[in-house]
Amino acid sequence: MSAPMIALLLAIVLTLAVWGIWDYGRGLDERMAMASRGRRGFEERRMTTSLDRLDMWLRRQPLGRQLSRRITAAGLRTRPSLFLVTIVGGGLVVIVVVSQIVSLFLGVLAALGVGGAGLAYLRKQEGRRREEFIDQLPELARVLSNATAAGLSVRTALEMAADELDEPARTELARTAEALRIGQSFEDAMTDLQKRLPSRELAVLVSTLVVSARAGGSLITALRNISTTLEQRKETRREVKTIVGQAVVAGYAVAGMTICLVVGMSVFSPKAFGEMTGSFIGQAIVLTAFGLFIGATLLIRKVTRIDV
Repeated sequence: MSAPMIALLLAIVLTLAVWGIWDYGRGLDERMAMASRGRRGFEERRMTTSLDRLDMWLRRQPLGRQLSRRITAAGLRTRPSLFLVTIVGGGLVVIVVVSQIVSLFLGVLAALGVGGAGLAYLRKQEGRRREEFIDQLPELARVLSNATAAGLSVRTALEMAADELDEPARTELARTAEALRIGQSFEDAMTDLQKRLPSRELAVLVSTLVVSARAGGSLITALRNISTTLEQRKETRREVKTIVGQAVVAGYAVAGMTICLVVGMSVFSPKAFGEMTGSFIGQAIVLTAFGLFIGATLLIRKVTRIDV
C-alpha cells in the first residue's frame, strides 16, 4: 500500500475518531442539560406557590393528613392549604369587622365561630357524601352479585361497578380499582374504602367481600342477601329522617337565635356589647350565654341522632 493511501486512511480514521469523541461529549452535555431541566422543573412544580409549600408541610403533620383525608371524603375539589387559608383569612376579616362595629372580644368569638362553621361545613359534606354512598350500596351489591354470577372476579366486578354507578360511588370504586391495579392487596384496598366512608352498611359489605376472597364461599348468595337487607335499611333510614326532621330544624333554629340576638342588640344598642365585654364579669356572662346555646344545639343533635 502506497504512502498516500496510508495517509488518507489515517486521516479518515482520525476524523472519525474526533467526530465520535465530539458526538459523545455532546450527548453527555445533552443528558446533563436534560437532567438539570428535569430537576429544576420538578423543583419549580413542587415549589410553585406558597400554597404548594404549605400543602407539603401540612401532609407531614398528623392534623394536616387528617384534614386532607376529610376533604377527600367530603368530595371537595380543594387543597388542604386553601381550605385552611380561607378559614384563617375569614376569621381575621371577621375579627376586624366585628371589633370595629361591636367589640374585640366578640370579634374573637365570631372568628372562632367562623372556624367552627368551616369544620361543620366539612363534616356536613362528609355526612352528605357518606349518605349518598350508603344509598348506592344496594345497587352496588346487586352489580357485584350479577358480575360474580357471570363468572367475573371481584376486582373486575368493582371496575364494572365504577363504570355503571353514579357519584360518589364512581369515584370511590375507581380509586379502589386503581389501588388494586397498582398492586395493593384486596383486603387493604377495601379497608381504605371503609376508612374513607365509614358506615355499618359498608362494613358489612366489605367484610363479606374480604372473607369470601380469603376463605371462599357462596359470594353470590351473600351479596344478594346483603342487597335486600341494605334496601330495607335504606327505607328505614328514610322514615327515621322524616320523623326527626322537625327536631333537626329546631336545632338549627336554636343556633340561629344566637346570631339574631347579637345582631339585634348591636342594632338597637350599639354600645351595649362594648360596655358588657369591657369587664371580666361581662365577658363571663357572654361566654356562659354562648356556651348554653352551643350546649343546647349539641344536645338537640345528640337526641335526634338515631343509628339505624
